[in-house]
Amino acid sequence: MMRVALRRGAWLAALLVAGPAIAAPVRIGALPGGAQVALVAADGGYGVTITGRARTVIAARARPVRVELFRSESDIATADLAYAQVARDGDSVVARTSLTEGGATLRIEDRYRIAAGTLRIARAVRVDGAAPARGFTSGWMLTAPGARFADRGFFAPGMLYGGPGRNNAAGAAGSDAFAAGRVAMREDAMPAPLVGLRLTGGATLALLADAPQGDTIEEDTRANAASVLIDRRFRFGAFGAAAESEGITFGYWLPGSVAAPALAGGPARRRYAPLQAGVTKDYTLALRVAGNEPLPAFMRAAWRWAYATLAPRPAALDLGVVRRVVTDQLASRALTVAGRTGLPWIHQATNGERWHRPDDLRAALGFVGKNLEAADLLLIEADRDPTARGAALRRTALAIIETFGTGLTMAPPSGEAIDLATGRPTVSFPPSTWRGNRDAGARIFLRGLSEDLRKLTDAYLREQAQGREHPGWLRWATDYADWLLPQQRADGSFPRAWDQTSHAVVEASSTASYAPVPLLAALARAHGASGARFRIAALRAADYVWRTQGSEAVFAGAVLDFPDVIDKEAGMLSIEAFLAAYDLTGDRTWVTRAAVAADFTETWMYVWDVPMADDAIDGELHWKRGVPTTGVNVVVIGGRGLVDQYLDWSTPAYARLWRLTGDAHYRDVARILLRNTKAMLALPGRQYDLVAPGWQQENFDLSLRRGYGGHRAWLPWVSVHHLWSIVGVEQLAPGMLKELEGG
Repeated sequence: MMRVALRRGAWLAALLVAGPAIAAPVRIGALPGGAQVALVAADGGYGVTITGRARTVIAARARPVRVELFRSESDIATADLAYAQVARDGDSVVARTSLTEGGATLRIEDRYRIAAGTLRIARAVRVDGAAPARGFTSGWMLTAPGARFADRGFFAPGMLYGGPGRNNAAGAAGSDAFAAGRVAMREDAMPAPLVGLRLTGGATLALLADAPQGDTIEEDTRANAASVLIDRRFRFGAFGAAAESEGITFGYWLPGSVAAPALAGGPARRRYAPLQAGVTKDYTLALRVAGNEPLPAFMRAAWRWAYATLAPRPAALDLGVVRRVVTDQLASRALTVAGRTGLPWIHQATNGERWHRPDDLRAALGFVGKNLEAADLLLIEADRDPTARGAALRRTALAIIETFGTGLTMAPPSGEAIDLATGRPTVSFPPSTWRGNRDAGARIFLRGLSEDLRKLTDAYLREQAQGREHPGWLRWATDYADWLLPQQRADGSFPRAWDQTSHAVVEASSTASYAPVPLLAALARAHGASGARFRIAALRAADYVWRTQGSEAVFAGAVLDFPDVIDKEAGMLSIEAFLAAYDLTGDRTWVTRAAVAADFTETWMYVWDVPMADDAIDGELHWKRGVPTTGVNVVVIGGRGLVDQYLDWSTPAYARLWRLTGDAHYRDVARILLRNTKAMLALPGRQYDLVAPGWQQENFDLSLRRGYGGHRAWLPWVSVHHLWSIVGVEQLAPGMLKELEGG
């Protein structure tokens, strides 16, 4: 007899289902490190067991097959099944079971084998008969005995880094769900379909959907409320983990039905395959088992394994064309009002018009505004072009710098943006009712000023080397740094934000202390022997970031409008901080630390292609059908599926790490960032539905609103990042850009 456990939320009953007599354990094979995998007699059938040295159980599941059955919204049941039959077939072990629901029978086959040092599971599901209006999901589950959510040993790219981090409460993988001991994640919201768990003894388990398909339908992408959909075209899955009496049970199921615990909020999006004759639902999984890996080493190893398995391919792209059209597009957005020149905050990518909100004529520094970095890029291009175009680019760049240099004071900072209409200093996110920050006050952030004044200092040094002196640029950046240094705390950290008027600290959090390090390092170079104070402050801040974030390989605090969340931009800026510290000292310890930040940061980058809905209308989609999604990156942690291409700004950093470490993986990442992040950039002959070549909208969704963005807007960072990914690599070494453009 085979035992099947059936539950609706909690266990309800145990049903006996006819099955064959139980034989001896069936060994599947050994994994690197000596772990043994076998199917063993359990609960009247066969379960899976993974044992380590001295036969200690690393993970096991007496009933590894999980089926969720949908009968109605008030009748959803979960059945956990043991295998009824097991047989060898060449280098594989084949295990089968079945379940009858109404007039339908689900026939499930799992084919196990050891390959490339991992356990591979090939799941095949077939429906015989029919149960109208009913649906199912099919999952493979494993339990880590003794594991607890409180141990915070999870890794899921773009979702969980130990745990969900701060200020990330809502959703099926947020901190409320984590506190409830149950998380779930649709794979289309994940840069790699991967979930891992580090156990208290140091052993690690990582489960990968190694051949993800991702297919969905338009109705799935349009559902903004709780919904149930049953469709045979669903081919995307989900991962999940739950605290149970034995430990943590985790696994994968398809279709990817996801419902957060009630306290976590967010609508349930239940997705099922129909119980109709002839329906098949197949997928493959790979399980990596290792021992004695600290969490940072585990996250790095699991990610690189997933990367190598999914093998993302760089796109073909003419970077010369990209450089020219994006530069011209960026320059065309510069607006002059009453002698003030800048790049306004936001434009519509489909028609090129500015948005018409009250404060959208502000031009901002750093983060998404990047006016001074844009001016620096225009100066670089002007030096390459001896024609009238180059002269015009130079005039525009100098006008932008002059506008900010005369419009904003820096000791103390009068703002981090300028309202081009009035000339008044303002901030990146002015308080307003419609923006939702009316009571937050006008805040000046450490990040914005530090980022763009670093670029201005770089421009000053480059122009000086070419015989062009701009003492006002250096004086302006130095004023800011001299105002900032007295606010550095004894531990090396800086506050995150100040009130625009009083300059009182309004966000004391120190997470963004990486932001000023590259500026301070640049000022130390610019001032020479008199710049020691900047060198000392830069190294103290970089050391603080390493002690408080880098040692755990989890970085937070960069995004201005999502305070203190774990995010890729924190990793990006930490790479820059650590490389700046290396440039100041020559100490290769900083290279190692930059690599740790880079390892974290790349886990936000998609390394697989998520297809648009089968029945989507291409003219309505923002991300067009057939365009690969490899290279886009998660915007915010937590499973929303929102992506952008912000990470392409770090292309030069990964290229530099390749040269500094000799690790070709960083070269491969640099190639993806350089070439694949421009997939939805309008180019000659590939304009999509955008206003002209050189344009791209800021963000897209690959999960719950797949193929659609939060808006159809362009912000200056989009073009700045595309250009810096090219220019920054070119500045590293002769031939570097050509090498990354090939291969």
